[in-house]
Amino acid sequence: ETSKKIDAIECVALADVNPDAAKFRAEQYGIPKTYTPEELLADPEIEIIVSLTPNRLHGQVGKQIIQAGKHFYGEKPFTVYREESQDLLAEAAKAGLRTGGAPDTFFGCAWQTARKAIDDGLIGRPIAATAVLQGRRPPMRPGSPPPAWALSPTRATAPGAVSFFMTDGGKYGVTNTFDMGPYYATNLINLLGPAKSVIGMTTKAFDEITRGDRTVKVEAPTHVTGVIEFANGVLCQWLTTADVYGTGLPHIEIYGTEGSLRCPDPNVFPGEVYLRKPESPELILLDCTHQCYDSDSRGVGLADMAVAIKNGRPHRAAGEMQAHVVDILNALHESSDQGKRIELQTTCAQPAPLPTDLAPWTLPE
Repeated sequence: ETSKKIDAIECVALADVNPDAAKFRAEQYGIPKTYTPEELLADPEIEIIVSLTPNRLHGQVGKQIIQAGKHFYGEKPFTVYREESQDLLAEAAKAGLRTGGAPDTFFGCAWQTARKAIDDGLIGRPIAATAVLQGRRPPMRPGSPPPAWALSPTRATAPGAVSFFMTDGGKYGVTNTFDMGPYYATNLINLLGPAKSVIGMTTKAFDEITRGDRTVKVEAPTHVTGVIEFANGVLCQWLTTADVYGTGLPHIEIYGTEGSLRCPDPNVFPGEVYLRKPESPELILLDCTHQCYDSDSRGVGLADMAVAIKNGRPHRAAGEMQAHVVDILNALHESSDQGKRIELQTTCAQPAPLPTDLAPWTLPE
């Protein structure tokens, strides 16, 4: 959908190991060609390939894309393990190619408004933050119909698609930390810059859960909490959990020497950003400073990468940033396993803010 609104990219072909799945989506979105994965890699007219494979295949497929001479843009998480991320970045650098990846919700009007508020000094010097995801799903009774998304003819087409709670897709599973955590970590990097170290503790509340007629074994840690130290000195309390029902805690808050910001759900582009100043107990709803991406605009990070390649500038949803996110998420688990603080092995550039006068569905040259 985004490729139809931004001239910088054109979706010309779709591939899947399941030909019927590729055909279904191509017809749904008006994509002219369907390929096998091998045919897609071999097409000389395609410059960037977007990989939407299961988590455990992100690194492997990303490498195949780079080795085929294409720029790579991946679904989140960028890879499962930090070693895969570094491998992918090294392969791309050697080939003179770009890597990038989701999430790109930080392009949204809410997150650019929050970024500008921080950059303009509205909260003074940032000193602390919180990032909270409480994501336990209501129980599904035996005999309940599966949700609509599970009935898609393209759902789980890859062989060996794995359970959200099991570890066959990675040492620490998927869970909310690797599924939703990239939205939180990426938006924190957008607001605060790269992180430096992590202290984490993990657990799980249940050994198995019931999903309709199916009992699922819980192998992965499903409750992950800790503190992320950012390079600018900010300490962020982190919680991603699939074990508790939410009670309305804010998703992300940033605390400064002269005020605080309350931010919306990092899984979306728009939303309300509130400012609290010391002279007033009331929260102030900030006017949106950016009108360019005020609705679901997934894929804008890909479009920005295409414009950046054409004009020789850095792109915002960079592979280096997503590799840093992978480092942070793994370090939260490793810190718990090892009982010690983990110094991060990676860093990245803070993405450049968008101009306030950017027209809808356009990008800076």
